[in-house]
Amino acid sequence: MDLSSIIIGFIAVICGFRVFLTQSRARKLLYLCCLNFCIAALIALYIKSPMGGLASIVYLISSTLSSNAIAYTLEQMKKIE
Repeated sequence: MDLSSIIIGFIAVICGFRVFLTQSRARKLLYLCCLNFCIAALIALYIKSPMGGLASIVYLISSTLSSNAIAYTLEQMKKIE
């Protein structure tokens, strides 16, 4: 393990705790996005091949799309209420 993996892992752990400790849904989504970026970076660092980079890109895109879908749904629910 190198220093960058340890730092990214530490940030991911902090974001994971913040997701469960935060009451605001908007902040939870921000922490989830940060956690997804950390996971994508760790995938790219651990799998040292072009396939690891591709897996990291696919994970990042799919997690970003799901976060955007959740944020859009929450915004629509606010408009309905």
